[in-house]
Amino acid sequence: MMKQMTIKKKITLWYTGIIALILGMVLGFMFYFVDKVGISATEEEVSTAVTGFSSNFQFQDGTYYLSEDTKFYEDGVMFCVYDDNGKLLYGTMPEKFPKQTMLKSHTPRVIKSGSSKWMVYDSVYTYGQNKVIWIRGITSIHAIEVFMITSQKMMLVLYPLFILLIGMTGYFMLKRALKQVDRICDQVETISYGKDLAKRLPLPKARDELYELSQKFNQMFERLEQSFEKEQQFTADVSHELRTPVTVIISQCEYLIEDPTLEKEEKEEIMIILRQARRMSKLISEMLMIARGEMKESYDMEEVDLGLLTEVVVEELQEQANKKKIQISVSNDLDIKMMGNHTLLLRMMMNLVQNAISYGKEHGHIEILWKNQGELIIGEVKDDGIGIDQKHLPKIWDRFYRVDKSRSRENGGTGLGLSMVRFIVAVHGGKIRVESKKGEGTSFIFQFPKESIK
Repeated sequence: MMKQMTIKKKITLWYTGIIALILGMVLGFMFYFVDKVGISATEEEVSTAVTGFSSNFQFQDGTYYLSEDTKFYEDGVMFCVYDDNGKLLYGTMPEKFPKQTMLKSHTPRVIKSGSSKWMVYDSVYTYGQNKVIWIRGITSIHAIEVFMITSQKMMLVLYPLFILLIGMTGYFMLKRALKQVDRICDQVETISYGKDLAKRLPLPKARDELYELSQKFNQMFERLEQSFEKEQQFTADVSHELRTPVTVIISQCEYLIEDPTLEKEEKEEIMIILRQARRMSKLISEMLMIARGEMKESYDMEEVDLGLLTEVVVEELQEQANKKKIQISVSNDLDIKMMGNHTLLLRMMMNLVQNAISYGKEHGHIEILWKNQGELIIGEVKDDGIGIDQKHLPKIWDRFYRVDKSRSRENGGTGLGLSMVRFIVAVHGGKIRVESKKGEGTSFIFQFPKESIK
């Protein structure tokens, strides 16, 4: 799945695109304007030069006289004099200039021949009995063409570099301006994953919109912290208060079952009550443990032999596994020990193995692995059971979430088992993940830092 583009990149692309469009239009208009102004200035220059050149002629008694010091090339303009039949009388034309170019009075024109271009201006003068002479001014506009072409080529190279520089500069400025947003995202993610609602976002120095946003987030975290603390306290209080009456129910049920005067049907009904009471007791115990953990209660740590702990778990659950003809195998490195809470680690392994049995197949197999790996202790509980659909994997850690509700009830599950597992792993500074394929099995892989080894 393609990663969604960030706001910084979107804004950078938008304004860079707009600047590129506007700059392109400005440059296009500028080239067009410079070209037109250059041509217009050349027209003015040639026409003025022709008018000035005509002062070399003196018309008198039906004829004309040309000054002896007449120059036919001056300031880049070449002058030619023609009679009324278009015959060249004085001056020379540029090389490659079309000799048959028609004479047009007071009409500036651009004449092309191959790659060469000239600006031409013709002026007609009459004398005597309807006699005329033509004065033509010719100047090359090659310099203008070269300038325009060179400028365009240069801009083709500089334009994208300039746009890239604008984009990079804008992105840097935007990134700096939105740095507080990145801090907010990082802090919110830290608070969310760390579940530490006591943390607050740092407020920026400038009292701008981001300052107000950070302040609103802090106010929200404060309200959430208060609500969460009340919820934790309520869960702990209710769990604690329910333990006594449930314990009384269990003890009385166990006492009544031993009463020989009761009928078989009566004992079966009491057994139903006893099973549900025990299930309720397990649920209360798990809720109380999680509530205490969330209230940051400390746990006593001691050296735990994970190999021996696993043997205890397997022995405890072997009877359940035998009912489904599931084989449990254990493989671990020597001297797998760590500093931890024995009760919590035992509960974690019990939950994982019991979960594997509950969702395992008849005649299936469960593997429990422990090994040293660099600075970590790696553990795994793997089964070849029914597996978990990929869409359910992110939710299995949620409290009271069941992939198969009917199956969970049959197995006496409370919906808190995996939630407790993740909590216990977190208490010991570890991490846990799940890999599963529908119909092929599930693997819970967890790790503890080696610093916790004594």
